[in-house]
Amino acid sequence: MITKKQFAIFIFALLVVVAFVVIGFRTTTTPVATPDVVVTPALWPSREIEKVSADQKTSYAEITASYPKTESETINGYFNTFVGDHIKQFIEDTSWAGELQNAESGALMLDISYKSVQATTAHTYIFTVNSYTGGAHGMQFRKTFSFNAEGRLLTIGSLFKNGLSDLPAFAKIVQKELLKRDGAQADWIADGADGKEDNYQSFIITDTGVTVLFDPYQIAPWSDGAIDIAIPTASFKSIANKELFVASQ
Repeated sequence: MITKKQFAIFIFALLVVVAFVVIGFRTTTTPVATPDVVVTPALWPSREIEKVSADQKTSYAEITASYPKTESETINGYFNTFVGDHIKQFIEDTSWAGELQNAESGALMLDISYKSVQATTAHTYIFTVNSYTGGAHGMQFRKTFSFNAEGRLLTIGSLFKNGLSDLPAFAKIVQKELLKRDGAQADWIADGADGKEDNYQSFIITDTGVTVLFDPYQIAPWSDGAIDIAIPTASFKSIANKELFVASQ
């Protein structure tokens, strides 16, 4: 038979056990799930952050020019030099008009504009320069600047596995496509699209290949205007730089 003393000890022990269970339950923490960390890709150094205007006006000419300011001072230098040099050259080429007392205000003009094309592996800025310095008609030409994700300038040689040594083979592919155009003139194409680096200064890298830009008078008469020819990656897969043209892998 349990005595009152034994029963009291039993009750005390039971209360101690219950207290430990309650305290342990209250102090046990439930792990909190840590949200997945979203890593934002680094911004391209060539990303435009501001549009810079370089407009000028003289008694005889009007200059409208703009270029992008980017995250990279090196890239900004390319654009600043390009636009600045063309404005300087235009002013020199039209200085004769300032000597004419009856020169019409704004009769001569220079316009420099740009747009950009973003691809997976390259970012390209296309500058278009239109000018009139006197004569029957004005002039137009384009210049592109392409950059990779690290902000490195890409030249025509960058497009190929073996650099400029692959350009002649690429040029033959381009010439073949150009000859398919209505009214194509073989002699113009043979000269203006020959595998020389100077002939391939303007190009746009896309996710499907490369588009080569030809200015008026380069591969056809002025009346044909500017001509762009898109070359799919499959056409030059064997010589393509796989870092730029993922589809060639």
